[in-house]
Amino acid sequence: MLASLLLRTGHLIGSVVPFASLIIPLVLINTVGKEDDFVKQNAKEALNLLLFAVIVGIISIPLCFVIIGFFILIALSLFVFIFSIIAAIQTMSAKQGDAPYKYPIIFRLIS
Repeated sequence: MLASLLLRTGHLIGSVVPFASLIIPLVLINTVGKEDDFVKQNAKEALNLLLFAVIVGIISIPLCFVIIGFFILIALSLFVFIFSIIAAIQTMSAKQGDAPYKYPIIFRLIS
């Protein structure tokens, strides 16, 4: 359970420690995720959120020249911040056998 919480708050930690939101899920998939399916599913969701944020961020950069990109980047930052907190709360209140929290409106490249 602690590993899953660490995964969900990895994006917040990544604001302070560079690449933490990438390294934490990868390490936990290869260690704890081999034994615990709940941790593995949470790690995949965390990586999907990271990929979504990176792709939308890259698309937003050229749109900054027409000003709309700034609004997209602000909305993306708020989305990642708010839903990382919601996911951490859902993970803390999850019981054994519950399905992991799924972030809304993101595409899932890792399944």
